[in-house]
Amino acid sequence: MKCKLYTAVISAAILIKLHTGCRQLLEGANDPGSITTDFEPVEEIVVSSPVNGDIYEPEESMQIMWFSSLSSISNIDIYLYRKSVLKRTITLNLVNQGSYTWHIPTVIDNSINYTVKVVNSNNPEEFNSSGRFAILNNN
Repeated sequence: MKCKLYTAVISAAILIKLHTGCRQLLEGANDPGSITTDFEPVEEIVVSSPVNGDIYEPEESMQIMWFSSLSSISNIDIYLYRKSVLKRTITLNLVNQGSYTWHIPTVIDNSINYTVKVVNSNNPEEFNSSGRFAILNNN
């Protein structure tokens, strides 16, 4: 299952990159002199899990998964946000293997506005966030 998910994430990232590059080239199609060929590679992190609409409960395990487009990200940090406010550090300086299992604490605020932010430990400007998910205590 993990292989299929990673394959889907990699394929989606490649398609996005190809589409963006083609759009950049075609926007100047009427003016051949405006086509640029020296694109700089951009390090990107794509968070594939949790996704928008997921619902978790306290004490549950959450699989956080991401993909980094280049291999230069050796370690990552993961943070939990509620709306745009940092609520807790999930882990720091984790070896970048594309996934981390977080055990949701017993005591945590109910909210439908959580996201996780995955950050390059060596360059905090390289990051991405998950879709919005909920942590709700159903008791």
